[in-house]
Amino acid sequence: MTTILGILNITDDSFFDGGKYLDPAAAIAQGRALMAEGADVLDIGAASSNPDSRGVPPEVEIARLQSVLPALAGIPMSIDTFSLPVQRWALAHGVAYLNDIEGFADPGLYPELAASKASLIVMHSVQQRGQATRVHVPPGEILDRLFRFFDARLVALEKAGVARARLILDPGMGFFLGTDPEASFTVLRRLP
Repeated sequence: MTTILGILNITDDSFFDGGKYLDPAAAIAQGRALMAEGADVLDIGAASSNPDSRGVPPEVEIARLQSVLPALAGIPMSIDTFSLPVQRWALAHGVAYLNDIEGFADPGLYPELAASKASLIVMHSVQQRGQATRVHVPPGEILDRLFRFFDARLVALEKAGVARARLILDPGMGFFLGTDPEASFTVLRRLP
């Protein structure tokens, strides 16, 4: 089954859209447009994770989300965040998906993840914690790193009571796989 996520960045330093949708009215209009164009889920990020981004406190991230979520009610939503307070806020608001570039690294959240109905997008990143960084990883090593990461993370999440059917694996791309673009091409070519 294929699910298309429409990406909506409500940040002022997004590498993709340069803050074009930071204004709530613009974000709401873009979210509706993405759904009208065929997206199945709206993936909303309120804090950028690119290597040059500035940190955003959880309360700012939540305020940005709160400014658009009510107007987009009824649309399946994914919240893209690695902030624990924001993840808890999103779960309390019943989002359909939670998307974490750290791949849900904090086991303290696992009971809440298990108790929720949200599908979890478990992403691999070479920096392991925080926003993307510029780390060199030889392309020949990337698949082994990916498989080790997912093997360990899936066991931990399933052991905590998260059903395997709720887990979506994201290998990461670009800086999340290292500074050498060949790492991303290797993953695209060879990942089963």
